[in-house]
Amino acid sequence: MMKDSGPRVLLVDDSATIRYAMQSRLQLLGCEVDSVADGSAALAAIQARSYGLVLLDCFLPDILGQDVARQVRQLEQAQPERPYTPLIGISAEADPAHVQRCLDSGMDGMLDKPLQTLAIRRLLALWCDHELGEEGEAASPEEEHDQDLARLFLTTSLHDLQALQQAREEGDAARMSRLTHRMRGAALTMGRAEIVALLECVDEALLGGPGAADAISLLLQSLGNALQARSLQS
Repeated sequence: MMKDSGPRVLLVDDSATIRYAMQSRLQLLGCEVDSVADGSAALAAIQARSYGLVLLDCFLPDILGQDVARQVRQLEQAQPERPYTPLIGISAEADPAHVQRCLDSGMDGMLDKPLQTLAIRRLLALWCDHELGEEGEAASPEEEHDQDLARLFLTTSLHDLQALQQAREEGDAARMSRLTHRMRGAALTMGRAEIVALLECVDEALLGGPGAADAISLLLQSLGNALQARSLQS
């Protein structure tokens, strides 16, 4: 049950699936939650009110999470009366160089996607003095996610796949990379290992240059088939 005295958390992620899943989980942990989809909205929210914790996606569509973090720290330096805002980066990327860049930008820590309930409990205890006990890891995705979330995941994934195909036709590799990152984060959250694997193959093919066009086309077709198969099972 949500407590009036619970910490206020800002969740920043461009994936509607992740926002839905994480907002529900944070509320069950007693938090008051605001959620936004991009860096500009995150900065506006942080300027407007204080947050006990900010979960900040590193790859946002308008401003990188690292740049959001830098602007928050600059704001705090310019306004010393402002309370310190704990910023925790969230990302499907876990290589040491990426983590170090995030920490150098002013973030206080990093969490890998999919976010685990136990890790969030520990963050709430550390930064918000919000102790809940630790009954173990989160339930499996199939147990934890309801049908509304499953439908949201399929709808947004199919929409992103359509945008991915359009970006391929236009030769926009940067946009393709942003879309695959968002789709992979959602698939990780939902425990869809086969979709994660296909998206990772698309990312690898994107590094192959123009000669990888046929491989990317086949991978996107396989991705569409996997999503449609999941839709038929729902």
